[in-house]
Amino acid sequence: MEWIKTKSELKFNPQPKTFPIYYNCIYWAYLGCNLGSEEGKHRPVIVTRTYKNSTMVTVIPLTSKRLNDGYQFHVDMETIDSTALVEQMRVIDVVRIEKPMYKNGKILSLTNNDLDAIDNQVRRQYLISKPKKQKNPDDDTKNIDNHYSDDV
Repeated sequence: MEWIKTKSELKFNPQPKTFPIYYNCIYWAYLGCNLGSEEGKHRPVIVTRTYKNSTMVTVIPLTSKRLNDGYQFHVDMETIDSTALVEQMRVIDVVRIEKPMYKNGKILSLTNNDLDAIDNQVRRQYLISKPKKQKNPDDDTKNIDNHYSDDV
């Protein structure tokens, strides 16, 4: 019920943004209710893509604590005690962005190491390529697509 109230306030009473939204910077956002393992609620996100006068931004959710779990699609951040969940990158409306995260009076941005690590994982996760062909064991003359290849 709380998310329905927050969503209604965001939709019908949007507050004007008094701050710029820059890519590769960290903001607080309302991601809503989650299902399963999706990140939701009010949490920090990295804005990875935005355009002037656009109503949409692409974000990567951050955890509230660094995971150190070793998953290749989780990037432990240098700047803050969080992990970037690259596999959960999504597009949201800018009304979901509440405010920037600040450090020493400046909007918190990614270090070059964090940027490189996230960029590598985004390319790995979202690179669109033709699936590799695999021989069908039941019929030597047919090929089937291997949609679960992890060899990107």
